[in-house]
Amino acid sequence: MGDVGLILFLLMTIVAGAALMIAAMHNRRLIREMEHRERLAMIERGVMPSPESNPAAFEAAAGFLEPDKDETNRTQRYRTAGVLLIGFGLGLVFVIGVAARSPEVGWGIGGAWISLGAASLLNYWLMSRRTQHWAPATRRPEPPTNSTP
Repeated sequence: MGDVGLILFLLMTIVAGAALMIAAMHNRRLIREMEHRERLAMIERGVMPSPESNPAAFEAAAGFLEPDKDETNRTQRYRTAGVLLIGFGLGLVFVIGVAARSPEVGWGIGGAWISLGAASLLNYWLMSRRTQHWAPATRRPEPPTNSTP
């Protein structure tokens, strides 16, 4: 009876978590839809929505943001994850291969982690190559006015 209770508890936890996630996503969709309708109503009345309603988009359109800063952080995370996963995989190869005297199993399990690390490093390399060819705009666009003439 103990195993059935544990399985039932885990099943209820998973179902409750999924229901909570679905409810949160539905609520967020309704809020975004309401913001969109409000923005459309302002535009129809001839009023330019304030930049405070979406500061990130306003700053990006005005050219105030450093566009490659977030991309640099993301690529560094992939590089760090790749190095850590490769190190973890090599550690597993060593521990399982030496301690258990089974190098084939060590290379099988550790090799899987090493391949995940190599994939992260490949992703880092591809992302860093993509951002090197980007050139910032030479002139910043003027921010939009808050009302129409």
